[in-house]
Amino acid sequence: MRYVIVGAGAIGGVVGARLAQHGGEHPPLLIARGDHGAAIADRGLRIRSPDDDTTVQVDVAATPEAVRLMTDDVLVFATKTQAVEAALVQWVDRPVFGAGAAEGAGAVGTAGDLLPVFTALNGIESERIALRYFARVFGVCVWLPGVHLTPGEVVVRIGPSSGTFIVGRYGSPADDADRELMGTLATDWESATFHVHVVDDVMTWKHRKLLANLGNALQALLGPSAHGASRILGRLTDEAEAVYRAAGITWPNDGAEEAWRGDDFAVRPVPGLDGALGGSSWQSVQRGAGSIETDFLNGEIVLLARSMGQDAPLNSRVQALARQASARAAGAASMTVDELEAALR
Repeated sequence: MRYVIVGAGAIGGVVGARLAQHGGEHPPLLIARGDHGAAIADRGLRIRSPDDDTTVQVDVAATPEAVRLMTDDVLVFATKTQAVEAALVQWVDRPVFGAGAAEGAGAVGTAGDLLPVFTALNGIESERIALRYFARVFGVCVWLPGVHLTPGEVVVRIGPSSGTFIVGRYGSPADDADRELMGTLATDWESATFHVHVVDDVMTWKHRKLLANLGNALQALLGPSAHGASRILGRLTDEAEAVYRAAGITWPNDGAEEAWRGDDFAVRPVPGLDGALGGSSWQSVQRGAGSIETDFLNGEIVLLARSMGQDAPLNSRVQALARQASARAAGAASMTVDELEAALR
């Protein structure tokens, strides 16, 4: 079995680096484009944490066309949610060949029909998108404070654990083959410094994580350590929880989340990295990515509210402000807390 990780940024890059570093039975293949992919191919992938600074050699490809997929491959999508549909479309019709088949042997089917997909993304929409294209989809709730700003390098801000994943089948109950696959993934990833929990209802946990991610837009707008941002986040969260309750959505409490993440989840300084570091939306702005995932975070709360004939005005306003700031390349911390609070009145 091989993990084909589509998107080698803060999440996929850390997973791929740790799997390669710890030399398990099932190796990773990273899909990375541009300068990042070229740097990995040229000199390996550097991973930095509070406890280590290591460069690992890991297989990398730039496009699906460069990959010969086999029936024992597992696709792990770790892009941003706004990019995942385009990525899924690139892979769904790729031919898949029998494990161990000779080079000239014909394909036995397509990726969409044969290969399992794990969606290691924020939000709750990627699983639904994936199920349009792939028959076998597994949701992944990700707790991993990773950073990707420099080509050829990823950072994880905790140790000795590199993160926690909650995994479950999406769209239908897990069967014996699903449980065996998730058990194998848990063994492989736990040996590579991660915690993995297999559950029956992964979306319950992803709804919980979505509440935490409502602050990603605030980091992008205000910077990762703006004084007073927690007050605004509290208002966004209160509004989102009210929408959840109106929709009949339940989610684990903070204590359950903290118990599963473990005591080793405290973020610590990474040697050689100065200044405050933010989450995924802040990183998109810092890199000048030109897009931001807020439409699938705060925007998810807005969508849920509107689907019930209601509104979520605070999350709607933050969603728009973050999207507009990203589009005009305003950079992180383009607003002050006072300016944002005025915009939310």
